[in-house]
Amino acid sequence: MISQTETSPRRCRRLSESYDEKCERWQRTRESLWRRNNVTTCRHVRQCRKKEAEEQSQSPRQKEFLKRRNLATEEEKKQVRFPTGTPASPGLECATGTPKEASSWMDLRSPTSLQNNSSSMIHHKHPQHSLNDPRTQNNWHSCGISSQNILPKDISKLSRGTQTLTESSAIKKNSSQQTDCGIAVLDKEIIQLSNYLKEALHRELLLKQKMVILQELLSTLLQASEKSWKGQLNEDKLKGKLRALENQLHTCAQNYSKDSVKRILMEMEDQKQTYEQKAREALQKLLEEKLQAEQQLQNTQRTLAVTEDDCALWKEHYDTLKTEWSETATNHTELENKLYVLQNQLQWADTQNDQLHQALRNLESEREDLYSRIEALQADNQLRMEHVSAMEGKLQNEQKQKLALEVTITRLHNELQNQSKEKAAQEEVVVRKDQVLTMQIQPPSPVREKQDALLKHPGDEGEENLKDQVQKRTAQLIAKEKECADLRSELEALSDEYRSCMTKLRQCRDELNQFQSKQSKRQCGHWIPLLMVVIAAAMAAFLANFVP
Repeated sequence: MISQTETSPRRCRRLSESYDEKCERWQRTRESLWRRNNVTTCRHVRQCRKKEAEEQSQSPRQKEFLKRRNLATEEEKKQVRFPTGTPASPGLECATGTPKEASSWMDLRSPTSLQNNSSSMIHHKHPQHSLNDPRTQNNWHSCGISSQNILPKDISKLSRGTQTLTESSAIKKNSSQQTDCGIAVLDKEIIQLSNYLKEALHRELLLKQKMVILQELLSTLLQASEKSWKGQLNEDKLKGKLRALENQLHTCAQNYSKDSVKRILMEMEDQKQTYEQKAREALQKLLEEKLQAEQQLQNTQRTLAVTEDDCALWKEHYDTLKTEWSETATNHTELENKLYVLQNQLQWADTQNDQLHQALRNLESEREDLYSRIEALQADNQLRMEHVSAMEGKLQNEQKQKLALEVTITRLHNELQNQSKEKAAQEEVVVRKDQVLTMQIQPPSPVREKQDALLKHPGDEGEENLKDQVQKRTAQLIAKEKECADLRSELEALSDEYRSCMTKLRQCRDELNQFQSKQSKRQCGHWIPLLMVVIAAAMAAFLANFVP
């Protein structure tokens, strides 16, 4: 094995190496280790071989385990490979060695080839007929070739190693493979893992076969249980029927003896004869009744033919009467309809006459009402005209007051401007006086201070009074303007109502004049109801818009 205690420069050199260089270096170190003579004075070759044989010998428990799973032991493999009568040739020993030698020969390859082969073995065992299959194993064993010796055939030239001598079996046993990470894995462990995998796969196959067999057995058991259950039911039913029949037979045998049975049979024969005689008499009676019924049937057939002829005659007479009756019924209905129409026309004429008379009376009464309303409207119109004239006078007065207020406001504004100018001049004078006083060193007297204060604020009270007056006048002006706007809107509404009333009155007068001119020619007209509706609508609109 490669020693892990190395200096730091060698480690740096190894880190910079490629994978091929590493593989070559590992191969060189292995060859140097294998060529070394490991035999000392205290350890002989025979003792090593004995120890190896003891280690390779399997326990009886393991042998029994392999026998149960149809796996051949190493001794059996050796017996198959090398029979007792014929010694093995050296070529065969090299080609068909023990699994340990094959594994040691496999260990000569590079770690990459070993890993690839192991992974391919694991992945391709299940879908294909692998070496773990018992049939293939038996075939290989019968040929004298182990399953592990087949794997190294596809080895490339780069991954091949040198073959060692037979004396270095202990070195081969303890040899190992190093992974990319630098972890050393013993060949013994790899072989154990492969054996465990083979055993696990073999167990899995056996379990699957057992599961299939168990499923088939379960289905057959279910079918058999159903059949047995149905058979038991049928058997129970038949047994019950047999028991019932046996009970009946037993009761009959107990109740009746042979003599009584014979007597009963004789009585039954006598009854049979009597029944036969009665049946014959009944048949004779039935035949006689049949003959009588046939005669009666012939008589009834004759009478039926006669009645059918009479029925046909009566049917013809009935059809003619039916047609005549339908014609008379149609004539009767037509006459009744005409009578109803005439009655309706007469009633309609009477009602129309009554309506016309009533309309005339209503028109006369409405005419009188209209005249009275016209007089009332004229009086209201005069009152409204007076009210309008009064409102116009008020409006003129309000406008005059508005003008006066505007004049006063302008005057007050001018006064305010003048006062502000005077105030500015006084302030300038005060400022100048203050400057003069500051130039002097004498302290100001209290009387002087009061005078200065009065000079500074002479027109504050007057300004406040003027502002209050201006605000009051503006508020009065706004209120007057609102009143003027309300009065104008009322005037416009009254003028519109007046105009509408005048137009309605003119229409009413025109309609009355037309009605009076046409009344002499016509007693009733079709447009009277329309006129009444128009007048009523006009009056309703006038009353709705009328504001006292």
